[in-house]
Amino acid sequence: MPLLALLLLALASAAPAAAPPFPGDRRPTPTGDVWVEMAAAGAGQPREGIGRGIVEAPPERVFRALADVAHWPEWMPFLKRSDARPQGDGSVLSRQTMTLPSPLGERRYSVRFTQGIETDREGKAWVIRWSLVPGSGNLAGLRGSWRLTALGPSRTLAVCRLFTDPGGLTPRFAVDRGTAQSLPWIFHGLRQQVCRSRYDSP
Repeated sequence: MPLLALLLLALASAAPAAAPPFPGDRRPTPTGDVWVEMAAAGAGQPREGIGRGIVEAPPERVFRALADVAHWPEWMPFLKRSDARPQGDGSVLSRQTMTLPSPLGERRYSVRFTQGIETDREGKAWVIRWSLVPGSGNLAGLRGSWRLTALGPSRTLAVCRLFTDPGGLTPRFAVDRGTAQSLPWIFHGLRQQVCRSRYDSP
């Protein structure tokens, strides 16, 4: 083998592995990869999960599926019930029931959703946020958001932030593990949900 070819082969084998496209650990699902990282959410609290992944649909369509809060139980893990009651200020109140693995059991609570299109230095984004209505049930804390940006005419970068504090005596490490394991399956469910005909353009 020529010397130049040997040198190129040696350089290629010594090259570092390509960096992942997003921060966090890559988690495969049947509909594609999701990158998950866990961020501190405050002293004594569980960590906030951050999931990033690609959805093969335009952001407008993904946004319609996410805004359809009453149908979230069709694809959101552990969520058994969710209604949607539009409010005069443009927000949506939702009574929800979540069935968590033993020993946590059932959680009943209300959340408030806000949504809109935002523009900043990173460009246009479709955003949905939610937070627990204080005193509405037996969860200690719940909040989250979806941020959608276009990666072309029919691809979306979706970023989900999720914080859940079920309360009780569950160790924080167990709650953190549950959040990290749930995020890939949330993306998997959303990727299937956006294919439903109800989210075709109006």
